Amino acid sequence: MAWQLHYTSEAAGPSGRAGFQFVAESPGLPPGLAGKVAAYLAYKPPPDAPLAPTPAQVAELPIALAYGTLGELSVLTRCVYLGQDYSGRYGNFLGHAVVAAPGELTGLRPVEFWQASLWSDVPAPPGTALPELADPLPGDRVDPESLAAWLARGGEAAYTRLGVLLEIVGTALSRGHGRLLLVSADVEEIVRWIGVISYSLPWPVAARLPFLTYSADPATAPYVIVGTTPDVWIPSDLDAAVVRLDDPPDAPPSPGRFARTVTDCWRRSDLAGIDAISELGALDEQPDHDAFEPETSAALLAFCRGDPSVTAEEQTAIARTLSADLPEWLWHDLGRMSGHMGFELASAVRDLAPVDTAERCAARCAVLALRDPTLPPPRPALRPDTRDALHREAARALAAARDLDELARATRVAHAVGAPVTGADLGAATRALVRDGRGDLGSLLERIPADLREAALAGAITGIEESAAGIRQSMLSDAVCGLLEPRDLSHAPRTGTAVVLFLVGRERISRIDATVMLIRLGSGVHDDLSTDRDAALLSVWEAPPGIAECSALVGRLGNALSVSPHLSDLPIRTFLAAGFEDPEVVRLAELVRDTVPGYPATDAEVVLLATGVGEAARPRDAAALLQRLEGLGQDADEELLREAVAAAARALTRRDPRFRAAVVKESPQAGRAGLTRAWLDGRRGRDEQLALLEVAVRLHLAAVTVPDLDAWARSQLSSWSLFGSVESHFKHDTELAAGLREMAKGRRGPPWKREAR
Repeated sequence: MAWQLHYTSEAAGPSGRAGFQFVAESPGLPPGLAGKVAAYLAYKPPPDAPLAPTPAQVAELPIALAYGTLGELSVLTRCVYLGQDYSGRYGNFLGHAVVAAPGELTGLRPVEFWQASLWSDVPAPPGTALPELADPLPGDRVDPESLAAWLARGGEAAYTRLGVLLEIVGTALSRGHGRLLLVSADVEEIVRWIGVISYSLPWPVAARLPFLTYSADPATAPYVIVGTTPDVWIPSDLDAAVVRLDDPPDAPPSPGRFARTVTDCWRRSDLAGIDAISELGALDEQPDHDAFEPETSAALLAFCRGDPSVTAEEQTAIARTLSADLPEWLWHDLGRMSGHMGFELASAVRDLAPVDTAERCAARCAVLALRDPTLPPPRPALRPDTRDALHREAARALAAARDLDELARATRVAHAVGAPVTGADLGAATRALVRDGRGDLGSLLERIPADLREAALAGAITGIEESAAGIRQSMLSDAVCGLLEPRDLSHAPRTGTAVVLFLVGRERISRIDATVMLIRLGSGVHDDLSTDRDAALLSVWEAPPGIAECSALVGRLGNALSVSPHLSDLPIRTFLAAGFEDPEVVRLAELVRDTVPGYPATDAEVVLLATGVGEAARPRDAAALLQRLEGLGQDADEELLREAVAAAARALTRRDPRFRAAVVKESPQAGRAGLTRAWLDGRRGRDEQLALLEVAVRLHLAAVTVPDLDAWARSQLSSWSLFGSVESHFKHDTELAAGLREMAKGRRGPPWKREAR
């Protein structure tokens, strides 16, 4: 329903007074409304119009169609110049107003009422009851199709101007202030531009856009868009954008998204696109809905149309204004464009869209999260086929990881979004990163899902095996070695070797167990790996084993001890470290002799011969053992042989001098010298000195001369005090005493006798 009012200058209006007044109105007009409508009714001809125009000239004067609102009411006015009033004065006009109730103009742009049939060109007689308009009909002069054709005839200049006008109006509407002043001698030109602008806006926005097609005083006209003629004076400080339609358009410095998108729609005569923006804009009139700014609506349409210039910021704005009540076609288009969405927009669409579009956006969210480590892992898609389709992207994300930390995150994201992660993909990625030493392997294995850990570990083992020694060491943390300890690493001997060294270094396994493991790892490998194994064995046995440990090792390995020189050397190192006095050394030597071929058996024989000397029942037997010991000089270890001879000599010092002398006598000349030299080099107390002198005397009596021993003995007997002690020691053995005196011939007398002489 809409009420009508006629306003003009009348000699006697309904109340009997003269002058400008409402002369006719529709019955039921709300009280006080006429006074408010009067503010919209004014008209002055252009300055250059004739002061006393003819009827034909009056008909050429511009028509002032205005639109505004009074609360929930919409007010349309049309003012036309009439010329003279009842008194003959010029300046009279008819102001025809239509006040529409809420919802009466829904879907219509007010400018459509230009040249509508409902307008009157002459006022009704005073007191006439104007009919209520049940369904106000717009005119047919301003419609999208004709406007599109008109713009096309204007060429690119018209589209450039449209971009300028839309930017001005859009800015004014967004900020809530600002105006556009259109200047043209042809009011139809102004109406068409207002029409294009109105159709470019969502209907709810156009319904709030006040305009006036003509005003002789634009500076005071309270409208967003005001038309005027070139002859009207415009103040230089007017707060409005002035566009002279008769001049070529200025290119806008940087039109916004709304202006660009809508202009492109007009350029392509894409009225459906313009309607789409209008449909989106209509959403901001719904209760409890965040308002769609024209920029956002245009950005949404541009995005759905595949415009690649839509920015990430625009996508964010779209995401924040989406709601579940978007039209179906829009959800379809958004689903089709899901591959171009950023994470925020894809997440928002997924939460609100129908299931088909939601699944596409779920997949997009998963893809983006796999590509960007800063994004949170989204929920998995609902459909198995959607999740399965993510396999290629998951594989790409794993392969693109720059370090093990990124790989852990990509794996977790893929798992979280339900993307298939194959053991082959994860293993290959882990292998490459571990091989290059990029990251913390322990952290990767801790962070990835448990059901994927085995695949990652398998790839890691290969990567460790292929890596440089320093990288291999850095990868094998406590946690990693703990995971690798129970595994069969025979296919990865370098890795296995490093793990064994780690475990034995932490005393989690014995050196014997470590040796067994290293031998198993080294079986059948090529030379460079054997070198690695030998270096590892050397590290394990840096400290020589004790007797018990060496015995256990020999018992465990048997002849396998000969696989490495570092193992073959262990018995001799044990013999040298333990000495020859411990009875367990003999048992170890017997075990080595009977078990390990080659030089370890020779070394063991040296030990057995040396220890057997002291236990010999007859001097001849001891001498024979010593002779056999000397005979091993070409094959036995030089240091061990030297220590063995010394040990045998020490053992013989526990036998009586008669036995010792007999051993020397039974020994060959070279053996005699070595044995007596060992006695002379050993630690000698008084008892040992007396014993050695007795050995020397007995050898002298037997006519066996050992030069070093003989010289030593004679030097000792030159001392009167020692001679006296030895003589006293031998007084019960006349043979020894005689031999002593014989050896002492030529010695000097005691000191007191030398002085007397």
